[in-house]
Amino acid sequence: MKKYSTPPGYNFFQSLVRTYKQVKNPIGTMEESMQRFNGTYGVNLGMMRMIATQDPGLIDHVLRANHKNYHKSILQTEKLGKFLGKGLLTSNGDYWLKQRRLIQPGFHVDKIHALYDIIKKTVDSFLDRFPTGPQIDVYPLMYNLAFDIVIRSLFNVNVPLEARQQLSRFVGETQEFVIKELRQPHKSWWFTLSGEVRRNLKKAKEAREIIRNIIQERKKSNQKYNDLLDMLLDARYEDNGEAMHEDQVIDEILIVLIAGHETTANALAWTLYLLANHPEELKKLKQATQGLTTDECVVNDQLNAVIKESMRLYPPAWISDRVALGDDVYKDFAFPKGSIIIVFYYGLHRDERYWKNATSFIPERFEKKNFDKEKLKAYYPFGAGPRLCIGNNFAMAEMVIFLQAFIQRLNVKPGHITPLVNPLVTLRPDRVVLEIEQN
Repeated sequence: MKKYSTPPGYNFFQSLVRTYKQVKNPIGTMEESMQRFNGTYGVNLGMMRMIATQDPGLIDHVLRANHKNYHKSILQTEKLGKFLGKGLLTSNGDYWLKQRRLIQPGFHVDKIHALYDIIKKTVDSFLDRFPTGPQIDVYPLMYNLAFDIVIRSLFNVNVPLEARQQLSRFVGETQEFVIKELRQPHKSWWFTLSGEVRRNLKKAKEAREIIRNIIQERKKSNQKYNDLLDMLLDARYEDNGEAMHEDQVIDEILIVLIAGHETTANALAWTLYLLANHPEELKKLKQATQGLTTDECVVNDQLNAVIKESMRLYPPAWISDRVALGDDVYKDFAFPKGSIIIVFYYGLHRDERYWKNATSFIPERFEKKNFDKEKLKAYYPFGAGPRLCIGNNFAMAEMVIFLQAFIQRLNVKPGHITPLVNPLVTLRPDRVVLEIEQN
């Protein structure tokens, strides 16, 4: 029998207790364990063995250096996949690679450039009706904006309000249910018996039909709209020159909706909160970004630095996992096939060993004149390696375009309520109450 040298951690009974605590307080429980075990620890749940880490070397090993030995676990692929289908976020292996190669060209910077005008028009229209006052919860506003941007970028046509609202509810409610399933596996029988699984599958079916109708209308029109749907419909597999089947297109659209919607909303809400509480940073940013064109916003050093620092402190994808396809070795550790590696980005981004004044908001650390490439080894706002978020350029573009337009029109001050972190699939704030006034 092979002997393995796994990281120190918790035995079976301790792991059960920690799992219960983690359901109640996921981030706090992990931070406590990371501190106790110096950044990497083991969890023993019988047949399921996990290694949780915020060690940048081990993370790089899993995501980049030895990525071929790792797949996303069923926690991501099957639990989300039964509602979202088999898209980039929920697939593995040869199928994932084939889809990635097919879709990647559509998200190159030059292709995304064609969407800047859609993003800017959506932002300007949104800001025209942005509420002002001493107690404005900006999170639902950012949620609606991010959804509007992704919908208009996917479908550069008017999607009926009822259909938009139905898609938005599906994205939010499905994520909440998947997290509930993951955190309470002992209740899986009840979720099925009570009809909750069936109700969410019904919502997924309805969402797919909305998208199917849009696709069929597009095909009938024989027109080009220079949006992401055009890109997905025009994409051809390199081996046979064929297009995706309609259901495959729907799968990928659902992934774009859930991956490109709430993550952006979260990042923007946290960014406004941080700027409101750091008025000197806000003042500097306003002065540095007056009168910029859309293209200038996208490449502006200060805007990008503020967004990057916000995502360091509040990474939208705060955690991820991989499962080992075969035995593996990293430094003094040797772990068996089937081990699940839990990557704790939130902890790494706030680790004083890699970030000076780690819990402070200091955007200058990401400006080109100050940036040290070594920081990249401890910074994963969009993941890393072959599974780096395909929409990272799009996400950064929409966030900086919004941020520049917002701070030139409006001023933001603290609302004297500290947001609570709600770690679901993404790092969602419960609410972000701020004082908003016209400049």
